[in-house]
Amino acid sequence: MKKIITIFSLVLITVSGCAQKDTKPAAKMTESEIEAAIAPLYDKLNSIKEDDPDGDAKCKEMTLEFVKANKNDAGSYAVVRVLSYVMDTEELIKFIDSDEFYSKNEAISHNKEIWKAKIATSAGKMFKDFEATYDGKTTKLSDYVGKGKYVLVDFWASWCGPCRQEIPNLISVYNKYKGDKFEVLGVATWDEPAKTLEAIEKLAIPYPQMLNAQKAGSDAYGISGIPQIILFGPDGTIIKRDLRGDSIEKTVAENLK
Repeated sequence: MKKIITIFSLVLITVSGCAQKDTKPAAKMTESEIEAAIAPLYDKLNSIKEDDPDGDAKCKEMTLEFVKANKNDAGSYAVVRVLSYVMDTEELIKFIDSDEFYSKNEAISHNKEIWKAKIATSAGKMFKDFEATYDGKTTKLSDYVGKGKYVLVDFWASWCGPCRQEIPNLISVYNKYKGDKFEVLGVATWDEPAKTLEAIEKLAIPYPQMLNAQKAGSDAYGISGIPQIILFGPDGTIIKRDLRGDSIEKTVAENLK
């Protein structure tokens, strides 16, 4: 519950992850108009106590009520930035398809493709390959994943603060478990290679990187915000997405037993 409220409450200032920079759709409402329209929903969500066992359900109900009553840019913004976090992705797509306004909305249509890719690469599914080319060398995800090791893959960018905050956790896990059974891989997403390399040096990142991946990985895995940290099994099966903080080492340790 706390994660959901944090994501929403910081949307208009900064977010718990970093969104792709060039995918903001054209809007008929101004930013200030969207903020004003969505403020009542924020107030309602912020009133839910963090320890409320029904918090997620209430958040979903309140957001659905808002988007049904506000079929405009504020409503579509709430669908993308809030409802997509509190509603099961398959259920979300069914809702959109059943609604005349949202099914034809440009912002929703763009994100719908991302959500479909996320469903196709959810836990239990086989990994989806992609490649990145930098300095004449092409690297594929399959160069690492599906080769008999557990692989922790971090989709990140040098300019993303939350991404950089997770690096120490990834380095710690890498140093503790690296070997014949485990590897960590960074995927430079929506970033300039020179800046990625600068960050790698400054942060002293020891594990391998796919440089200049840009949108290749995010499109393949339905990633709309980074960091996105995913653990893959030895055969390439996706074990878990959305790993952050303490859950990174906990998940790795549980699977390496």
